[in-house]
Amino acid sequence: MAGVAAIAKAAGHRVTGSARGVYPPMSDQLVAMGIDLIEGYEADQLSLDPDVVVVGNVDHGGLGPVGGGVFVLAVGNGCCL
Repeated sequence: MAGVAAIAKAAGHRVTGSARGVYPPMSDQLVAMGIDLIEGYEADQLSLDPDVVVVGNVDHGGLGPVGGGVFVLAVGNGCCL
């Protein structure tokens, strides 16, 4: 997902990232690109008012973003997934 984030950032989009346990070197590279990192998958992250939410398939802890409610709330708020 970091590659997609880098492409979106380079294209001029505001990009943030949510993950569990982001660590160097990837965390350093994302921060250097100006991408804000958010630990975990909490529904309050939608207060950033995203236009698009990209959900990866790597998180196997329960249902990942779905378990945290972010996926369901994003759809309910009209975000493009």
